[in-house]
Amino acid sequence: MRIVAAFSIVCASVVASAQPRPAAPAMVDTPTVKFLTGLTVPEFEAEMQLMTQALGLSCGSCHTRGNFASDANPRKAAALRMLEMTKAVNTQFFPEYTPVDGESRLGRVTCFTCHQGDPRPKTQQ
Repeated sequence: MRIVAAFSIVCASVVASAQPRPAAPAMVDTPTVKFLTGLTVPEFEAEMQLMTQALGLSCGSCHTRGNFASDANPRKAAALRMLEMTKAVNTQFFPEYTPVDGESRLGRVTCFTCHQGDPRPKTQQ
């Protein structure tokens, strides 16, 4: 009985070690990505979803359908300028901020801070 148990343990450990280890998540590292670098693909996609929710728009509002890398849509250029502004504000005023799971990787100030679900930024009155 001991031999069978020992053999079972050895076989189980050999099979377990032969299993491929899960690969590290793919990183978004293409030359067309100007912001949101250093994120995994799921993190990048989640960030894009947060932006669409913050602006109340769909992907096609800023991206050219069928070619997300294209800069042909003028709204994409405006979005990139807004991302630059957001990055500058966060770098200057909130350099120590670390987002928790589910929060935007942009920083403390995000698209939602001003847009709140509307394509046009909200103004104080």
